[in-house]
Amino acid sequence: MLGTLGLFGGLFAGWWLLLWWGLPISFQKMSPTAMLLTHLAPPVIFGVAWRIWQKIRESRIVQAQAAGQEAAEADRQAQREAAKQQHYAALAERQIKSLCRGVWVQALPVKDAPAWLEEIPDGAYWTTLERDEISADAEETTEQVQQTLQQLLSDVYTTAPGAAWLPHYFEANPQLEGREQLEMLKQAQLQAIAHQDFEENSPNPEPRFFPGSGALMSRVQQLFQQDPGLPGMVVYAADAPFLTRGIPEDEWDEPDAAQEETNQWLGKPGYAAVAMIFLRENLPVPQPVSTQEASQDAYTPYWEKQQQYGDERWGRVPLQWQDTLAQLPVLAELRLGEQATIVHKQLLPMTRQIHTLFDNALVNAGLRDYPFSSDDKDEAKDQAESIAWLVHNSGDVDVGGTRLAAVSSALQQYAVPLNPIDDASNCVREWGDVGAARSVLQMAVAVVHSARLAAPAVLTEFDRQGDTEHFSVALIRPQEQSA
Repeated sequence: MLGTLGLFGGLFAGWWLLLWWGLPISFQKMSPTAMLLTHLAPPVIFGVAWRIWQKIRESRIVQAQAAGQEAAEADRQAQREAAKQQHYAALAERQIKSLCRGVWVQALPVKDAPAWLEEIPDGAYWTTLERDEISADAEETTEQVQQTLQQLLSDVYTTAPGAAWLPHYFEANPQLEGREQLEMLKQAQLQAIAHQDFEENSPNPEPRFFPGSGALMSRVQQLFQQDPGLPGMVVYAADAPFLTRGIPEDEWDEPDAAQEETNQWLGKPGYAAVAMIFLRENLPVPQPVSTQEASQDAYTPYWEKQQQYGDERWGRVPLQWQDTLAQLPVLAELRLGEQATIVHKQLLPMTRQIHTLFDNALVNAGLRDYPFSSDDKDEAKDQAESIAWLVHNSGDVDVGGTRLAAVSSALQQYAVPLNPIDDASNCVREWGDVGAARSVLQMAVAVVHSARLAAPAVLTEFDRQGDTEHFSVALIRPQEQSA
């Protein structure tokens, strides 16, 4: 208001000075009305015009500022949406899954077979070995292991003949020479294939070593990611510390100090052979074989006919055997695991480190919500309390007490209701030291428990290499839970 009065006052004063002293105007000839308008109209017109121009300029400034704010807000929203999409894309990549479609195990228990073996689910085939069955009739340990692998693969091919065309990845034994192992594997596969009726389309096995180290599920996922055309794989392992290290003739015999420490950490010498089939998610339904046969010219010589593989997503698995894989039951979904080196072996630091890994593993398994912002939080996605079983290799209480206590504390922080003694499988005490087959055997145990309980199972694995300890944790989920 004062600004407006000052404006008009200045206009009137300036105009009147210009009117009386600067312009050659004779007021004697003017009428009173004209003289009044001459004194008042120009300042009013100029003042009103000035105010209108100011209003228009202010309005334009306000509009420009509003447009700038809208553009900035739109840019912020675009950046936020891009960050949100990136967050959920990374989350989806973390939560990628592969399906375990079969488990075959032959293992020697430390004492009696665990009671849970009476509840083996469909799709899992578990044979409990007796010590008399592996009394080293073969001249060498590798021969015994080869015979066991031959029987194991024969069981796999009998149940799912299409598995013979899947890539076979063997968990290498660092104690044996590589070429010797590959030759043993190839012979075991050839002998297993010879016992099957694959007609004229016999597979040509090329065993490979399972690449990488650490959590088995992460290594499986890496293979699927590296080869998008890979429909599935057979992961298998076998080792026989029972034969290489032996056991005392008398259970009351005292082992030496080094052997006693090894037994406490890894368990008594064991023997296990394990095979697992993993298939990629969303494989197409196999086409009927009759459709493919009808599309071929009946007069085409057999040597010019190409092997029919159907949908390319099935890889090299022949069409007539694809259905044997597609019909395998889904035992469990495997999610990415988390692993780290244990820096401090005291209870509290180890608990904090394991808790962090367990937290990430829950996110990978979709059992803990990991929203972009607090506004997107969905409490219903926090399902850690649904975990029903723990699989671990903490060892005997003398050496594994701190390990198991740290794992139990991490589980309790998420209100996981399981009892770490009664609702757990300590593979060291149940199956002993199975050498290079440890990781695959523990995974098989976790898959079986998840399938039989229709609930998630947590797998924790300790690996001691010299004075360095590594720890991995992963979640196994039944397919029904996420359906």
